[in-house]
Parts: sequence; C-alpha cells; structure tokens
Amino acid sequence: MTDDFAEKNRQVFEKQSRTYKSDYKKGVETLVNVAQTQRTWVSDVWADTEAGKGKELKMLEYACGPGHISLALAPFVSRVVGIDISDGMIEEFKKNVCEAGRSDTMTGIKANLLADSTPAEVAGPEYFDFDIVVVSMALHHFEYPEKALKCLGERVKKGGVMMIMDLIPEHHHDHDHGHQMGEVFHTISKHGFSAEEMQKMYDDAGLGDGFKYQVIEEPLEFTRNGNTIYKTCFVARGQK
Repeated sequence: MTDDFAEKNRQVFEKQSRTYKSDYKKGVETLVNVAQTQRTWVSDVWADTEAGKGKELKMLEYACGPGHISLALAPFVSRVVGIDISDGMIEEFKKNVCEAGRSDTMTGIKANLLADSTPAEVAGPEYFDFDIVVVSMALHHFEYPEKALKCLGERVKKGGVMMIMDLIPEHHHDHDHGHQMGEVFHTISKHGFSAEEMQKMYDDAGLGDGFKYQVIEEPLEFTRNGNTIYKTCFVARGQK
C-alpha cells in the first residue's frame, strides 16, 4: 500500500470511527451473523468442534476496525489479534473488547501489515502462524489486493485458513455510487471481487487449497450521507 493511499484510508476511517456505529449498525449485525453462521463452512477447526477441541487456536483479523467480527469469533478460538492502520479504530477495538470482558484473550495493535517492510511491532513470532486470518469488508480498500493476500498469507500457518468477507462486483450506476459514498469512494481501489478473481488471488498467495466462495443472500444495509445503501457480500475461504 503506498503511503499516501494508506494515509488517505487512515484519515477517512479516523473520522468514521466516530459515526461507525450508527452508519453501519445494520450491516455490521449481518456480517457478525455471517461470520458466526459460516465459520464451520470456512473451517472445521474451532474451540467447540471435534477437530479443534483442546487446541491452542490463534486468529488474526486485519483491518479489524472496532472489532465486531473479532468479538463474534473470539469465543471459538484461544486468542485474537486485531490489527488496523487507524488509531481511532484500535481505540474503539480496545474499548469494545474491554466492555465484552475479553481483554485477556484479545489484543489490538496499530500497524500497516501491507507496508513494504514488516513493521517492528508485529515482527515477533506471536504475530505469525495463525490458524485463521480474517479480513472483513476491507479488501476493496487495499490498493493492491493481490499483494495483500500474499502478505497476510505469510502469517497463516500450514493447514491454516483465510476467511474473507467482501462485496460482489457491481457494474451499474457507479457514478451515483461515487456521489453517495462521498470521500470514502476515494479510498476504494476495487468495487467487489468475483469468485474467479478471489480464487486466483488465493492460489497466488498459496492459500488455494479447498477454495470456496459463497454469495450471502441477505443484503448488507448501511447509511451513507443519509442514504440507505444495500450491498451484496460473499464469504470466501482457502487453506495453506
């Protein structure tokens, strides 16, 4: 991610971290529900499954925002690390984790994992070898999604899984969309990903084993500049 693109993202999300709750409430509820109901479709290794019982399971959520997805999956793993490039988001993450009483198993860190060199604060072994890496509604904000998957793939352990939730491609009324989205529009590098595109990115990142892609029927609803917007999302999984 070039520094100015990352910086543009950081500024917009810094500002958004304050209205995030109300603007995204409905959409977030849907995503939380998708994460919880689809998790066994993504992997059979969780704290409450045969394959995962008694195992030390580590999860990373990159671009974790306020931590809704991390919190939704925290009961089913041993430890969660949430990483985001925005201080405001990490503050919200820590606050939400604290309120949920999960500070002992959940850590929030500000870092850009997609920087050209690994940031010192996430270079230690505890920030690698994750059983599951999750990216929710963030891939379309990364300047180079292919590179992002490769970077994140390096942190997945052998046999580990990457779970991505994002938008399906939309080709109509993009100009209206730009108008509705306001400044966030300029932090979006790509509007949605098809199954073929995702499969190629997973394959190139060495995560293509057992690749699956599923469109979620329930639309995501959120508010932007007073407009209600509906989007369709997918969940994808692949293994190292």
